[in-house]
Amino acid sequence: MEASIREGQAPVVVVSLEASERLTSEAGAMMFISGDIAMDVEMPGGLMGGLKRKLLSGESLFLTRYVARSAGAVGITGPFPGSIRQHELDGEIICEKHAYLGHVGDVEIESAFAQRLGMGIRGGGEGFFLQRLRGKGTVWLHGGGDFLDFDLAPGQRLIIDTGCMVMIEPTVTYDVKMQGGVAKSLFGGEGLYLVHMTGPGHVTLQTLPFSRTARRVLAAAGGGRDETGGILGGILE
Repeated sequence: MEASIREGQAPVVVVSLEASERLTSEAGAMMFISGDIAMDVEMPGGLMGGLKRKLLSGESLFLTRYVARSAGAVGITGPFPGSIRQHELDGEIICEKHAYLGHVGDVEIESAFAQRLGMGIRGGGEGFFLQRLRGKGTVWLHGGGDFLDFDLAPGQRLIIDTGCMVMIEPTVTYDVKMQGGVAKSLFGGEGLYLVHMTGPGHVTLQTLPFSRTARRVLAAAGGGRDETGGILGGILE
């Protein structure tokens, strides 16, 4: 298997497969298929696993599987403009619910409440639902805007907006907390909840989560009442 990421405002991963090699992707991610490649669907974790994906993360019940009968290529892309990163997985990572794009290799995908994945919860927000990827293989992750990386030292803290996380290592402590003070929560424009992360471990953020763009579109559709954040921006967080 060879893969290349064609950079741009809406990048695509082109995965070249040899005979019998397999690629799995999020449903709806396929842009093109070249060569003799069979396409099918699978439900990770069976019916219960598929239902959890649908109910918890809002993703499809199914993943799409591509199996090469002979050499060919598949192009997969994210659902909105942003960036794609290739990650060599050997163990476990925890991702934002929409970050997973596709993989090659032996990778298990589990959607669950953050608390079940060992993360602390003292509120809600987008960070409440996460995905755990475990195994060994090549994984492609998608995020809005650009990626920003941090390697946290033991005890080092990072506070982020709930929608900005893409991926963390399982050694990072993840705690969703309500902001202190009513005025700060309602008028600060950053929403009611923030994620408090504590190292050690690697953290990858996205600079423009789709939820933030969606809020602006909704605000503009309502007459532009919230083009600078404020009360509505906090409530919709």
